[in-house]
Amino acid sequence: MIGANREMMLVLGGLFFLIPQMLLGMLLPDVPPGMEDEAATQAAMDIFAVWWPLVLGVAVIQAAGMLTLMVLLCDSGRPVVRDAIRTGIKALGPYVGATLVLVAGMGILALLILLPVTLAAGEAAAAVAMIPILAVALWVNVRTLTLAPVVAVGRERNPFEALKKAWGQTNGSGPRILMMVILFLLAALVISIVTTAIPGTILIATLGQETGQGIVGVIEAFVSTFLMLAWSALIAASYRQFAKA
Repeated sequence: MIGANREMMLVLGGLFFLIPQMLLGMLLPDVPPGMEDEAATQAAMDIFAVWWPLVLGVAVIQAAGMLTLMVLLCDSGRPVVRDAIRTGIKALGPYVGATLVLVAGMGILALLILLPVTLAAGEAAAAVAMIPILAVALWVNVRTLTLAPVVAVGRERNPFEALKKAWGQTNGSGPRILMMVILFLLAALVISIVTTAIPGTILIATLGQETGQGIVGVIEAFVSTFLMLAWSALIAASYRQFAKA
């Protein structure tokens, strides 16, 4: 699928993924070197508290890009790029709404579990209770894998109906989708380590913190764009397969 639509995907990937990612990398401050543990966490939270509108804006642009790719890769009407972008932007509101429903649902579930556990057994028990909560969150995301194409291609504008349809599409395929997602995440982790972490250590040691970190930021933006395109194609291919079933 990527090979057949290579040029189109590269253009859209540059527009919706690469440019926003590089902009985020250039403007978002880094955690000062030398900080560890709680100090580094607090510094990261302080940075996010100031720059969250930029982070949110980039996330919205990238979501619109993924929805546009869903239309171009899955719509049987073979829309031109301009129409696909327009359709993707129209689908953005319902897609964000459905995503917020998922986040709110998982947040309520976590609160209902963690609050009594913390009061009864302390923070250590609450940390252990996070394991099944994260497992449930992963399973819900696996079962709603096709949410983006259901909204963008299936033109489902009701967030609750979109979640219901995505859940129904993956019925009986949850374990296989889970394995596919795990394999993709492992591959993405290996690619990130090989292309950014290892070269980044060498570049920073050789060229200094500022110059080395700047080059690493550019590399990370390209790698992130490639992974986002691959992930979008994986979702689109899954949707097309489920639609034929």
